[in-house]
Amino acid sequence: MVTAKKSRRSDSGTQLQALMTAMDNLPVAVGIFELDGRPVYANRCFHELHDLGRRWQNDDETFADVVADGRMADWKEDPIAYFERLKRKLLKDGRAEAQVEIGDRIIDVQDVLLDGKYLLSTQQDITARVKAEQRVSYLAHHDPLTDLPNRMRFAGELSNLIAESRVLRRQFGLMSFDVDRFKDINDLFGHAAGDTVLAELARRLKEVLDGGDLAARLGGDEFTVISAGDDQPEMVTRLAERLTRAMDEEIEVEGRALRVSLSIGIAMFPQDGEDAASLLANSDAALYRAKAEGRGRFCAFNAGMDRRMHDRRVLQQDLRHAIRRGELALHYQPQASVTGEIFGFEALLRWHHPVRGLITPDEFVPLAEESGLIVEIGRWVLHEACREAAGWPNRLNIAINISPIQFRQDSLVSDVHAMLLQTGLSPDRLELEVTEGVLVQDFARALQILRGLKTLGIRIAMDDFGTGYSSLSYLQAFPFDTIKIDKSFTSKLVRDASADEIVRAVIGLGRGLNIPIVAEGVETEEQRAFLEEAQCQNLQGHLIGKAGPIAQYSGLTGARVAPETDGEHERRQRSQRS
Repeated sequence: MVTAKKSRRSDSGTQLQALMTAMDNLPVAVGIFELDGRPVYANRCFHELHDLGRRWQNDDETFADVVADGRMADWKEDPIAYFERLKRKLLKDGRAEAQVEIGDRIIDVQDVLLDGKYLLSTQQDITARVKAEQRVSYLAHHDPLTDLPNRMRFAGELSNLIAESRVLRRQFGLMSFDVDRFKDINDLFGHAAGDTVLAELARRLKEVLDGGDLAARLGGDEFTVISAGDDQPEMVTRLAERLTRAMDEEIEVEGRALRVSLSIGIAMFPQDGEDAASLLANSDAALYRAKAEGRGRFCAFNAGMDRRMHDRRVLQQDLRHAIRRGELALHYQPQASVTGEIFGFEALLRWHHPVRGLITPDEFVPLAEESGLIVEIGRWVLHEACREAAGWPNRLNIAINISPIQFRQDSLVSDVHAMLLQTGLSPDRLELEVTEGVLVQDFARALQILRGLKTLGIRIAMDDFGTGYSSLSYLQAFPFDTIKIDKSFTSKLVRDASADEIVRAVIGLGRGLNIPIVAEGVETEEQRAFLEEAQCQNLQGHLIGKAGPIAQYSGLTGARVAPETDGEHERRQRSQRS
């Protein structure tokens, strides 16, 4: 191509060569053209940008000739626009994804080298920059782990849909859901495993969505879906059913097959809320109802849930301050041999709420487990029960329940060891009660923790046996010191033949494995007589003694009873009234 007009001066040629060298090293494409389209100069970056190679070697070749169907018909009307269209077409033909920033202007030059008017074109490939900007914009509105829209994008879409639906008087469904016991997955297998579960959940979610649905990850294991199709609420209900079925298949995580379930709440616009905050709050209330009903299911909002949800949140907030305010207390229920000899107590947690009075563990323990407060509460129970038992002149045993959440803490063995040292309780007087649930998800790790506890010299009881998996492999793999029959079976004794057979079978199992049995919930002499005939060694229940402050059992413990404070007297009276 022509790189400069022929010079009649040698020094001008030298100047031109220096200029070309400088221009060739610019990171910007530079081209100079005659107004009729004939190329005068193009630097190296221009050649590379347009993939021209050495095609511009003919002085008579015009820029228009580079483009096969180039036409000059509209050149005189708008030469800059004409060249821009040609350059864009050239890029489109050769590099479909390329994006170029173009700056063209007519220059008037009067020099020995260039004399007259020329088109100066500067161009820069901004493809990488545009892609980076697009990526930043995408990430600002999407979750990088699941590739779903994030909270910001969801909020905008929900706001727009509410405004549109008001005008069109149209319904839509809002579905909120989270992963049941997701914290357990993170605690047991690590956060990488939790991320794997969330990513796979998002993949399955995308597969069951209808065309007009929008799914988003709000944070953690919280997800939501807007179901905007017609035929509501049937459509959002069917979506919840499909998603629930989609989670039936186990998720593979680091060689382990995890069964993951979801709790789903559904709220409808406009009947369950006419603004975003109300819809989200009510779908959340329905989600918690689904959890309360057993998890792994979906539940639609109704008006009564709003008040229950509010009460639940207030109660959970009060629970955070219960230890500091001295509202938690331990009651003790005696355990005896079938002949009536008391050998120990089980420590049972109670909450004396300043407004609501005595709140049962069935009400507040699930709240403590969901919020993680159970770990702090569990440590308090362990310390208080050990401290109390250490002060009894009579060497009676003390049994303490360990929550599955507390059991999975890496510090459990060291916590128990520290409590024994701090309180001076002899390890052989302490029995920790665990349920089968602690063994199910990570059997090997659970065995390691149980063995660590046994090395301290304490006893381990299998609590509520018969209500869960009742797997013999658990009893074979670990030498439990006690098996406890759940009160749901004991309460039916003598009246229900199937309960009779189950209790006899568990007692026989314990006898065969040489593991003592404790039957919980014994309330009548008929039940006691049945258990004695079936050779059950030990009993616990109202027939033996009701759970209460340890002071009422001072005759058994041998402890001197300290005078009650006014506060303790008031709490005891409230407890007795309840």
